[in-house]
Amino acid sequence: MKKRSGGASPDGSSSLIGDITDTARLIAFYRAVESERSDALFRDPFARLLAGKRGEEIARRLPGARQSAWITSVRTRVLDEMIMQMVDGGIDRVDTVLNLAAGLDTRPYRLALPASLKWIEVDLPAILAYKQEKLADEQSSCLLERIPLDLALNGERKRLFARVGAEAQRLMVITEGFLLYMMPDQVAALANDLYAVPSFAWWLTDLAPPAMVKMLSPALRSHLARGRVQMQFAPEEGAAFFRSSGWSIAEFRGSEEETRRLCREMPFGWLLGLLIGLAARNGQQAVSKTGGFLLLARE
Repeated sequence: MKKRSGGASPDGSSSLIGDITDTARLIAFYRAVESERSDALFRDPFARLLAGKRGEEIARRLPGARQSAWITSVRTRVLDEMIMQMVDGGIDRVDTVLNLAAGLDTRPYRLALPASLKWIEVDLPAILAYKQEKLADEQSSCLLERIPLDLALNGERKRLFARVGAEAQRLMVITEGFLLYMMPDQVAALANDLYAVPSFAWWLTDLAPPAMVKMLSPALRSHLARGRVQMQFAPEEGAAFFRSSGWSIAEFRGSEEETRRLCREMPFGWLLGLLIGLAARNGQQAVSKTGGFLLLARE
């Protein structure tokens, strides 16, 4: 079935989110806004170009959109730090990065990555073609390859992983902002597929807290649903979800702690903190109730 690119939803009402591509434009707009602050956590000179007028329009009209910008700023900065840590990691450093559902990410252009590093972006053909067109005159800092692929096609996904894995020595997978839109069984299948490739040594991802998904406004849920986009993966067991697939937690950075460190306001942070406190009183580990940023390693 062909995905919509905006306009009216099946019930005839107007939809701000046409499909997952619109969420990529929205995230790019968030990065543009952060980059233009005097105290910016990072500088992305390409973000506004990639967001375009569409990304700005969605941010302006989507209920609660502006209040979500903080997590994009924090997530981008934290993952930047963790990526540089791995590519500059001496004898254990990775030689290949596989960015799944790369969207409009610009790290190969804006980060000081090693020239010998191979960076592979995978996403839907339309997204990669759009980005290629916009950045055609720019030079990446490392070896960049783009592979158009619908990652929901399990057979093609496995063949891609096998080919890329055979060419790498120590590879790190990135799934930034990707797992949130998947069902738990889909995430589990992806985790198993990644673990099946021996050279896939590391996996960097973000994890939404259950409380955040539950707190989404009905209006925001409605707009996302019209674009066939749904935020749904926020497991109650948190990072422990990945252990059944063979992945262990090498590093965990909690969203709440990183927000304080980076001085970015977290809307309704007091409420999330209250929920975390209640979970702790019930004997539940905080890591299972908070969102965060995970570096997973093979067992």
